[in-house]
Amino acid sequence: MKPFYLRTLAALCSLQIVTGGLQAQQLINQRQITLLEQAKRPQDPWPRGDGHILIAEPGSPLAQKGYEEPGGSFSPGPGSFGVSIWVYDKNKKLIATSDDIAMDKIKQAYVYKNNNSIPSVETVTPYYTCSWTYLEAGRWEFSFKNNGQQDYQYSVVTRSVGPAGGPLTTATWEGDRLLINHRYIITLTGDPKSVTVGNEAAGELQKDIPEQTTMYNGDGWAFARLNMGNTPFGLKINDTKPQFNSPLPYSRTIQQFGMQLPDKAFERSLQAQVSNLMMGYIGRQTGPGEPVNYPLAWERDGAYSLVAMAKSGHLETARELSRYFAENDFFGGFGAEGDAPGSAINALTEVAYLINDPAYYQYVWPHIKRKLKLIDEMRNAKTEIYKDFIGPLAPHIEHDVKRRQLIARPFSEGLIVGTMDNHFPVLYINAISYRGLVQASRLAAKFGETALADSCLKKAAEVKAAWTEGFGKQKYENERNFMISVWPSWITNKGNELFRKKIEEKHAAEWGTGDSPKDRPLWTYFSAAEAHQWLFLDRTDRVWQTLHYFWNNQCSPGLYTYWEGDGEENTFRQWENYRGWLKPKYITPHYWTASEMLLLQLDMLVYVNEAKGDDFEFVIGAGVPASWLKESMSIKNFHTKAGNISWEYKKNVLNVTVQGAPKRYAVRPGIAFINAKTKVNVTYK
Repeated sequence: MKPFYLRTLAALCSLQIVTGGLQAQQLINQRQITLLEQAKRPQDPWPRGDGHILIAEPGSPLAQKGYEEPGGSFSPGPGSFGVSIWVYDKNKKLIATSDDIAMDKIKQAYVYKNNNSIPSVETVTPYYTCSWTYLEAGRWEFSFKNNGQQDYQYSVVTRSVGPAGGPLTTATWEGDRLLINHRYIITLTGDPKSVTVGNEAAGELQKDIPEQTTMYNGDGWAFARLNMGNTPFGLKINDTKPQFNSPLPYSRTIQQFGMQLPDKAFERSLQAQVSNLMMGYIGRQTGPGEPVNYPLAWERDGAYSLVAMAKSGHLETARELSRYFAENDFFGGFGAEGDAPGSAINALTEVAYLINDPAYYQYVWPHIKRKLKLIDEMRNAKTEIYKDFIGPLAPHIEHDVKRRQLIARPFSEGLIVGTMDNHFPVLYINAISYRGLVQASRLAAKFGETALADSCLKKAAEVKAAWTEGFGKQKYENERNFMISVWPSWITNKGNELFRKKIEEKHAAEWGTGDSPKDRPLWTYFSAAEAHQWLFLDRTDRVWQTLHYFWNNQCSPGLYTYWEGDGEENTFRQWENYRGWLKPKYITPHYWTASEMLLLQLDMLVYVNEAKGDDFEFVIGAGVPASWLKESMSIKNFHTKAGNISWEYKKNVLNVTVQGAPKRYAVRPGIAFINAKTKVNVTYK
């Protein structure tokens, strides 16, 4: 007997609504319609529904963002249609599709063709190699070749389901091109051997039906199967609907500094995080994760993304993205939260020092002073503090607007009792508030506002003392304490023995003695941020343990995307409107995780040690493992808040050039260099 849910779906499928003569499917969403049809036709291929990524212009509208899934299946926009590849043996038996090839048999990579700003996605399977390329707004190119097999035949199938599909009501073959929904034009390089146009809901998807050139299906189940034989071919998709230019300035979606390292996986991972972040931006806004699931900006997640853009060298992109953080104080799916003022001050200050433009300093400083007052207000709170926020709430909590305005309870034990993630992680809130105070003091000094600078440092010292007193107490225990305390807040450092003891205990409990966590982490950004603490604690082994775990567990193999949660975390239920992503296992890509991974990898190459306040120290290659020292490597024109760094290693000599620093800050090599007794030469310019 069919499972209960399938019997229920079948019953729904046959249901007729008498009033007005409406079919039941007119009253349910596209996800339900598709699942109903899938239950009726389990023998037909269906979308993978896993590992999707965006191929898109940074800052483009959501409607113009393409979605690709491992294997090469593609949709040219949410609610468009799906393109998949089908493989037949010599007896014309379907043996594989791009939707069902095992993930471990698929290799993918971002490829930057002809200096394109936006990467192509190249896919290699046991049956074929293909790539998708963004050409310009509304135009996509697909290239395909077999991998030397002579017995296989290949078809390209356009149908309603796909990575982000939608109803496909009309498919018309015009002899030299395919017209989809009277909107999308598909042209081919290479003539199809035959073309099948039909209605998949009528069971025609896999059949050789009498040849026809047009299919109309009001329920959206028209399809076209282009039988391409065994020779290489290509196709182009042209969306004839008017397209919109991106308002976001950007250059190539990779890091803007030179990088030659022995480990190419490290390079590909770093580049992929830049691309994944940039292709997800909509307008001048960051987003917390894949933008259909998360159609909003979220301060906390976005602040990490903002800093990651600036530190990877995308200064103009960061400048434009930063305006939303400067001009708005509280936004995100949980409403107003207590970490927002400190988080925004930190991000804006980092961006200001990296851009190093007097006009930008002038622009951002009034906004930082306004946010400082919010920290003061929380530090002086005698009653609960409520603030307005902008943007939507996550639907599952939108009924409770008053609670979503609560940013802090009364000040207690020298600590802000602030909100974050729907609760009160006190030490996290105070760590980021401390960071905001320290960063603001630096800008105040820059503007000659000495009294304000001194006041910020005095308050920061008070926060640090209370935080140190509270750390380790059971009432303040929270996993978030181990994702912020050294990096990025510098409220403590590697000299804090209690912190080292506690983070060791946490690691032992979660990882044991193995190279993987005992349980798959739900909040991957926590794991990546914790690895950053290990980097600043000089535990490179733990950093690489985390990197290798994530590299071995990518959502989209070779594209270095990661997950959040279990199912549709904080869903806005927008995927229910499409015929793709039908049974989500998690949110992916997640942009907070991408930001954390990018910032970690950047600091593995160069970071500014702030353990002694403004007495900075450049740390070179803190994440370099001993295995790399067998080869040469270099980093060129790497931006930091304290100057630009270039370094080159060869034959156990490390040459470092510091350019544009306001003073001769000390330079320290990473642990691997120290252990190898590497000679260090430093040049200041």
